[in-house]
Amino acid sequence: VSFVGNRGTFIRGYKAMIMDVEFLYHVGYIVTSVLGLFVHELFYSILLFDLIYREETLFNVIKSVTRNGRSILLTALLALILVYLFSIVGFLFLKDDFILEVDRLPDSKAKGCHPCSSEFFVMVWYLSPLCALAFFAFGFPSGAPETVTDQWERACDTLLMCIVTVLNHGLRNGGGVGDILRKPSKDESLFPARVVYDLLFFFIVIIIVLNLIFGVIIDTFADLRSEKQKKEEILKTTCFICGLERDKFDNKTVSFEEHIKYEHNMWNYLYFIVLVRVKNKTDYTGPESYVAQMIKVRNLDWFPRMRAMSLVSNEGEGEQNEIRNLQDKLNTTMKLVSHLTSQLNELKEQVPNALKQE
Repeated sequence: VSFVGNRGTFIRGYKAMIMDVEFLYHVGYIVTSVLGLFVHELFYSILLFDLIYREETLFNVIKSVTRNGRSILLTALLALILVYLFSIVGFLFLKDDFILEVDRLPDSKAKGCHPCSSEFFVMVWYLSPLCALAFFAFGFPSGAPETVTDQWERACDTLLMCIVTVLNHGLRNGGGVGDILRKPSKDESLFPARVVYDLLFFFIVIIIVLNLIFGVIIDTFADLRSEKQKKEEILKTTCFICGLERDKFDNKTVSFEEHIKYEHNMWNYLYFIVLVRVKNKTDYTGPESYVAQMIKVRNLDWFPRMRAMSLVSNEGEGEQNEIRNLQDKLNTTMKLVSHLTSQLNELKEQVPNALKQE
């Protein structure tokens, strides 16, 4: 209630209330707390995300993903298209190479292929041709087929399973989908195709596409950090009220720190705005009426932009000093002219006397 009242939500209308992001955030905060109280304690853990909202550095980590979300989504779409193409190639030509090791649950009802079936024989042949020949010649040992079939299963019998396998294992392995496929022999006819398939997936999907996504996120985070540092630098070297920089107060009677603390203290301006808002209009003075009207129309011309009283007074004092210096120089020059004039008159008087004597 204090947040809503201070934000003025009650007097802005329902539309402005619904469009206010911070108001919706606090409503969601309350709903989550109620769900944790009456439904399940798990909802309380969601409240830990409030730390991200309050800490600017963590919030920038989230913004690094959401700020260029369109670029990231389009790059991810490109990755899905490539995974789909590689899945089709695997389903059409490399279906028998998708044999994965699995750990079945003890009570799992999934059964492997029959020990005497051709599928089991092909599977064992790919795993170990020597064992397959031994099983074919001497028969299967007791319990061996079930153990082998329980540990391995085919993962590309359908196109959907191929897509899921390539998407799940291909993107999570550092070497791509080739890390989880069967290791082929160099004598097989499809050995060159497997090498090309594995290398293309590694270079195109793992190195290029995924690093494109990571690069966008990292560059966005670096930009956000640079913007934050720039804002902090501006706040440290520029007056928030008038916009004058620190170097304007060099060699002046008032320092920059004194200026932002006493002359243009931004909190004093905030207190004055609050005073104008809560004060009765009939009690306004002339300046207060002017400022109230400017605030109403969201006009900031009443702020002293690029000027300060201390600089104006210093400029005035400098002009006065220059005038005094010019006056002193003028007086000195007039005295010198008077002295030269007197000497010239004496010379004029001496010249006729000298001529008479000659």
